[in-house]
Amino acid sequence: MAEGQPRITTAGTRAVAAYGLMIGGLVLLYLWIRSYGETLGAPAPIGTAIFGSAASRATEGDLLHVLLALVVVIATARAMGSIFRNFGQPQVVGEILAGIVLGPSLLGRLAPGAEGYLFPATVGPALNIIAQVGVILYMFLVGLELDPALLRKRGHTTVAISHASIVAPFLLGAAIALYLYPKLSTSDVPFTCFSLFLGVSMSVTAFPVLARILTDRGIHKTRMGVIALTCAAVDDVTAWCMLAFVVSVARAQAAGAVATIAMALGFIALMIVVVRPTMVRLSLVYGNRGRLTQGVMAAIFIALLISASATELIGIHAVFGAFALGAVIPHDSGMARELTDRLEDIVIVLLLPAFFAYTGLRTQIGLVSGYEQWMMCALIVVVASAGKFGGSVVAARITGLNWRDSSSLGVLMNTRGLMELIVLNIGLEMNVISPTLFAMLVIMALVTTFATTPILHLITRHQIPDAQPFPELGTFSPEPLVAPPAPILAPHPAPRPAPPPARPMLAGTEHSAILVPVSNPEGVAVLVELALAATPHGAPPPRVLALVKTPPGGVRSGLREADQRVPPRSPALAAALDLALERGSIITPQAVWTTNPAADILAFAKQPQIGWLLLGSHRAVFGSDFMGGVVREILDKARDLPVHVAVVIHGGERPLDRVFAVVDRGIHGRAALDLALRVALRKKSGLHAVLVPDDGTAEDTELLDLIRDAGHALGRRLHTDVLSAPTAAQLARQTPGGLVVIATNLADKLGLSAEDLTDPKRCVVVVQGSDSAPVQFGAHTAEHHRTAKP
Repeated sequence: MAEGQPRITTAGTRAVAAYGLMIGGLVLLYLWIRSYGETLGAPAPIGTAIFGSAASRATEGDLLHVLLALVVVIATARAMGSIFRNFGQPQVVGEILAGIVLGPSLLGRLAPGAEGYLFPATVGPALNIIAQVGVILYMFLVGLELDPALLRKRGHTTVAISHASIVAPFLLGAAIALYLYPKLSTSDVPFTCFSLFLGVSMSVTAFPVLARILTDRGIHKTRMGVIALTCAAVDDVTAWCMLAFVVSVARAQAAGAVATIAMALGFIALMIVVVRPTMVRLSLVYGNRGRLTQGVMAAIFIALLISASATELIGIHAVFGAFALGAVIPHDSGMARELTDRLEDIVIVLLLPAFFAYTGLRTQIGLVSGYEQWMMCALIVVVASAGKFGGSVVAARITGLNWRDSSSLGVLMNTRGLMELIVLNIGLEMNVISPTLFAMLVIMALVTTFATTPILHLITRHQIPDAQPFPELGTFSPEPLVAPPAPILAPHPAPRPAPPPARPMLAGTEHSAILVPVSNPEGVAVLVELALAATPHGAPPPRVLALVKTPPGGVRSGLREADQRVPPRSPALAAALDLALERGSIITPQAVWTTNPAADILAFAKQPQIGWLLLGSHRAVFGSDFMGGVVREILDKARDLPVHVAVVIHGGERPLDRVFAVVDRGIHGRAALDLALRVALRKKSGLHAVLVPDDGTAEDTELLDLIRDAGHALGRRLHTDVLSAPTAAQLARQTPGGLVVIATNLADKLGLSAEDLTDPKRCVVVVQGSDSAPVQFGAHTAEHHRTAKP
């Protein structure tokens, strides 16, 4: 073989051959099933009306009924979604059930009068329009979340697994169509359309629901989780292409199907060649303006409506146009993110519940009657699960996954959720499936989605996730942002930081940065002010870490949260940047998604150069347990880390020109003196050290040596005093400055509370020291202070 010529491995050749055999076998087996199915007969069609036979013309009370119906639908969907989420189930399961509960399957049986009043026949068309708009916007958002790079970079392995998870259920679905067609279809539905649609309905995987399950369980970064996300993405794209083909065949005559497919291919080419570059340029316009203007929004919605209308006219349903437009908008652009932020709430809260209710009104579980039909329903559930699970497991084992991961992947790929309902509603609207079969398939979608979480828990309950010593968190650029003269006001996405190496402990080094976690804009100013004041000249600038809670549910696929490539927007970080600009100071901003703030903060605190952790508290209570929640957890776990922790109790409005440090000779006292000395050096202010000797006398030699060492750095601006009485009231009288820094053990010892410090305008900081973290004061610091440039 010539040098530089690509090598084709034996394993790769086998994989390609196996894939070709799989696709060829699919075509041959389906053609055999179709040839036999075309000989079958079905009963004559019987007219059915989902909403009764009442006239569809509007009446005076229709608007009231529609509004009332939406109130009930939204309230019920949110309530049931929350209940199911509390039991570890995807919220969408409860919302789908809410729609069924409000329909003829339950409410219509228990209280037919209430159902007739809430959902009269005239409400159906209006609810249908709202539901269709909701589905179009939902598919647009799913397209926005789809990352084309994810489909390209994972290799042929995941494509093979994904397509195996489609081929197997598709063939099984087409096979049972031979049994179901004579019993559940009608003579006006060709067997080809019936079998194709049944096969596609068995093949769908709910990509957004699967991603949410993975991120909720914290396994989205494991090898199995990444493969599952990629397979589901490939599965979704493939299944929608197959459905588009089936819809085009069902809507067109044999001669017209070719024209429909040709127009669909032309539409796809137009989206890639013309619309995608246009959307890229539009995202640049968004980036230049920094926000989504009404003009940009109008352009996007016009494009969305035109795209949806085009696919509807072609004959492959409006949802495909919406999905295609979302997919061609740059996935990681700020425009895509803001579009999602603006649209998802109204889609999730208002429009999708209307779709669930409309689906529930069309689902008549009572039509499934008798032993034979319930056995058919069970057969559909078994075939759908066996096809998805079996195809995924076999392909995963062939590609090298172990049995546990292969089984987990099979269970995850069997999740159907909302995506299945969209497919089923399209089939019912086209009369390809009957209301009875529609009810059976809805039950199948619910059962397979509901079963995913508990079965996955059983499989993985003893499994240890792939080791990750440091969370791969999305960050802003780690380079400092200078304000002014640098005009950079907005942070930039950057590659995720690598796991930090072991941090060397160099006693006496002044290069020890301060980490400042923020989440609430109201408390940012005092934290950033104090961090800037406590950073020596030449030391690394304060690192402001904005924590944004990962959305617990919703329409997002979770991929942005899973891969952490797009940092969240944080008003708290924006406030910190504004303050840095105003002060002409330097900070290093970062923003991360978080589901466990304490763990993420501690993980960042382990990074090199971090020597201080500065936290804010909204609850000003000292004592043995003066802080709770996240701060309490951080204080407990930080004892073993080489980092001092300072908790700001009072925000303070007075300038930091009179600094008081309440110290003893212990590690907490040393750290408190260190922080106070940092501020005094940087602000060129006086420092008043209030000493609390261990033995109650002023002859604590070790404590005096500590103060003498600090005096070398500060000179005559250091003043000392001894706490004359070990009471909180006396301490309050002896510390009348703008900044009071106190060791945590002394706060406990004195029983200090916020009320004891009578001036709420001053800043009060409680410090917990660490034995393995260095303090900065001493001769080295003094020399640095004399030589540093102002």
